[in-house]
Amino acid sequence: MSPDWRSGAYRDVGGTLLDVSKVVGYVDAVKLLGGGSPLVKALDRALGGVLLAATGGGSELAISLFDGKAEAVRLGEWAVTGLRDKIKGYGRYDRTQRLQAAHTIIATSAFFEALDDVGLPFDMRAVALTADERRGLTGAGSTVREVLATEPPLPAPHLDHEHFRAELRSGYLVHAVKLLSFVQGLSVGETLDERRWSALAAALADAAGLRYEDLHRRLVAEVPEFALWTAEQRQRDMGTALARMETVLRSLASDHTPGDVAAMLVRAWTSTLDRPILSEGDVPEDLVIPTLGEGYVDPGFRVRPIDTVASPADESWWAETRERSDLAEFLVSYLTTPAATASPLLVLGQPGAGKSVLTRIVAARLDARDFLPVRVVLREVPAEAEIQDQIEYAVRAATGETLTWPALVRAAGPALPVVLLDGFDELLQATGVAQSDYLNRVAAFQRREADLGRPVAVLVTSRTAVADRAGVPSGTVGIRLEPFREEHVRRWLATWNTANAGSLHRRGLTELDVDVVLRQPALAGQPLLLMMLALYDADTNALRAASADLDESSLYERLLTAFALREVAKTHVAATSAQRAALVEMELLRLSVAAFGMFNRNRQWITADELDADLRALTPAGRAEPAGGFRPPLNQAEKLVGRFFFMQRGQATRGGARLHTYEFLHATFGEYLIARLVMRLLTELAEEEAAASVFGPARCRDGRLHALLSFAPMTNREPILEFLTELAGRGSSDDVRQLPITLHQRLDDRSTDGDVSGYRPTEAPAPDRYAAYSLNLLLLAVALKGEVRASELFPDSPDLAVLWRRHALLWQATLPTASWWAVVFTLQTRVAWHDERRDLTVVLDRGSIPPPVDPYWLYRAPPGHHLRSAGSWQQTRWDGLARQSNLVRDRVNELLLHSMEPMIEQIGDAMTTFVAHDADTAYSIAAALSRFHFAVLLNERRDKLLRAGADAVHAVTRCWTPMVDHRVRSRATRKVLELTPLIKGRVPEEVRIEWIKQLTADSP
Repeated sequence: MSPDWRSGAYRDVGGTLLDVSKVVGYVDAVKLLGGGSPLVKALDRALGGVLLAATGGGSELAISLFDGKAEAVRLGEWAVTGLRDKIKGYGRYDRTQRLQAAHTIIATSAFFEALDDVGLPFDMRAVALTADERRGLTGAGSTVREVLATEPPLPAPHLDHEHFRAELRSGYLVHAVKLLSFVQGLSVGETLDERRWSALAAALADAAGLRYEDLHRRLVAEVPEFALWTAEQRQRDMGTALARMETVLRSLASDHTPGDVAAMLVRAWTSTLDRPILSEGDVPEDLVIPTLGEGYVDPGFRVRPIDTVASPADESWWAETRERSDLAEFLVSYLTTPAATASPLLVLGQPGAGKSVLTRIVAARLDARDFLPVRVVLREVPAEAEIQDQIEYAVRAATGETLTWPALVRAAGPALPVVLLDGFDELLQATGVAQSDYLNRVAAFQRREADLGRPVAVLVTSRTAVADRAGVPSGTVGIRLEPFREEHVRRWLATWNTANAGSLHRRGLTELDVDVVLRQPALAGQPLLLMMLALYDADTNALRAASADLDESSLYERLLTAFALREVAKTHVAATSAQRAALVEMELLRLSVAAFGMFNRNRQWITADELDADLRALTPAGRAEPAGGFRPPLNQAEKLVGRFFFMQRGQATRGGARLHTYEFLHATFGEYLIARLVMRLLTELAEEEAAASVFGPARCRDGRLHALLSFAPMTNREPILEFLTELAGRGSSDDVRQLPITLHQRLDDRSTDGDVSGYRPTEAPAPDRYAAYSLNLLLLAVALKGEVRASELFPDSPDLAVLWRRHALLWQATLPTASWWAVVFTLQTRVAWHDERRDLTVVLDRGSIPPPVDPYWLYRAPPGHHLRSAGSWQQTRWDGLARQSNLVRDRVNELLLHSMEPMIEQIGDAMTTFVAHDADTAYSIAAALSRFHFAVLLNERRDKLLRAGADAVHAVTRCWTPMVDHRVRSRATRKVLELTPLIKGRVPEEVRIEWIKQLTADSP
């Protein structure tokens, strides 16, 4: 057989066609490595013909289990010895198949070898069989066939090696139990009890594991390539680990020379190593962008199999696995395993994490003798095309040659095709659910190609956030690129500073120091954002000049302004400083509209069509805008937004049309721009409001603010409120701080004059928009002032608490669940009194536990009210609470009611019976009983137990008033008395006796 023979998935082995794409067990593995050898035939005879003919059974096979053990051991030796020569000259995929076969043989042979290691309590050769035993020997034959047919687990670079060992041992234990169960049925087996047999099975499994480790080490020594399959992490010097890929693969590669087209592809990919690593956007002429080969730094990564219950878009799901630093080794290892051709490898990361650059570097580093890399930029190929058509399109774009996929594979010879599909997220964002099955189509393509003898490995890149929007095929392995750590940043900066040392020196600037960069870890962690910081500092050492305590909003303002000014300077060379400032402001306003478009659609990206629609709605054609207002030329919006360094442009092609999407490289850019625009609008509205009041009762027109803030609460993005607080702290006027409260007061009769009716990022009914706007005005007021009273929001309300509750219920009813909980964990209220009316103070508080409930406030009892000296009162029937909960079906209320059900069954009215502790504190009998009950059962400290007991006794002895049902008193008293024996010895005895006296005394 010729090693380069690739006409189909079958191999001619000893006159038998073997489907190597489906090698599973010992039999197929032996055939693949040389099924016609004398040693194999000897083992086959010893096993009764089961090896080569897959037949046999009965007593001959059963007896041959032990007779053939020695032959199996010899075959294991044969599989390892000379394996290097057995795979020499084969291509990448054929070597992988033979390595898998060798592994199957040593894993199976280890089990047979272990029979000599466990110290069996009898001599296998001396086993005597009765006639009845001979008739039952088919069970052993079945066991042998099962051992030989079972495919042992394979080590893999994405799996924990300890997990692999445990899985291997589990398989050995199954075989051991079945084998020994057969022997146990023989006369010799009657000498051992069940416990000894179980211990013997475990010992056999352990011994097989040790034998496997020894054979595995010898296999690695024979073929070092096999070591790549283990998942034991090797910590290396950070360096450029992917550059080592060439060295590793060169030592493993065949002597094949790629054909013309394949060679052209290789040259196309390799040439990118000498090109600047930053391929999009303009950079200053006097700066040097490092080349791809020089400037690429391998990031850390995490790797996990993605099964049906995985959450690859969830940060916490990835946190369950360790971060690794051996990306080069992992990629090499993965591409040499059978898994590479079975399903795609999904590479995830944040915008700017280096996913596309990784595909460029992998394509350039793979050895052409072993691999045929084909990089497919999905934004540049037809989105609706089949996988094969997209590959052929990319090949033509890279080489100018029109070649079918099968012809390309034939030209590659034994090299394994590796297709790099870059930018699945762009395809998904631009085309929607039409591509949600794309990964399954990729896996189907791989299955078809393997069946046809053209196995192919596929790597797909995507942004992490969209990973849950597409079906993921079974067997998919995912890796996520991690943000740079200090060592990555340090190495990247060393390359940058070396490349630009001359330019910086000529302009009297200093190199960028790692400590300066690490002041902004969120930006320094992503390679593309790190480049942005370097470009920003390379202008005037602006980043270095910024004070160490520069707040985040000031940094973002400087960054955005600097890059906007650079863009303006390119096209308005003759503009004055004032004109440039105005143009910069317009650029940032346009970007702010894009940020709001993403925010109001509850996603991190926006399509070009959506952005155009938003800009048209906010800048109606022909309408004169005030100075500095929204007035970008719509036909330039896409170009202008797309060219900014901190914006990532996605693209896909469908039906011949280009579909574009935009996304900020870091979500915080958009969040800052939202806060910036809101503050700008508030400032303008406050000036309009002040000017209008001079000439009469006219009001400011909040149409644009209403349009932007009536679709989603700002709590959906926590940094927005943080930026607003920082911006307000820079000297906002009292008028600006007061304006959100003023606008909130006018909600029910706000003028629609000036409303932007055409701005509809999503479809939302009027109540939902009212709720969102009212909530956002409240959030603005709290962010700008620190705290707001409900009496400021509803100055004319006779009962502020009732009106506040109605608004809160409206927010809860109209907001999505996740948005509502974001509100709950952002705002907190504190009870207050205003002119003997109930009031609330609203604050931003994300961390503290809310204060205890104040019954005086609940029942409208301000300081001096008679209830505070009444001793006790009962105003609500507990069954009314239960019925309300039953009707409303609010989850939180029902959970609280559920936890109280045991007490309700005994003394339900204790929940709504209250006792005044003093003029400032009151509590329900239910609360007092619960606190004492848990203090007793949980063995609380003496001081807590004394306080809880005193409160419980006080509660039940002070509720002797006509306002309280006598049944509540008697049942509550009995419950406290039942607890008193349990605290004997835990509180002073005189205190306990005094409590009992008070509880048993006659009513007053």
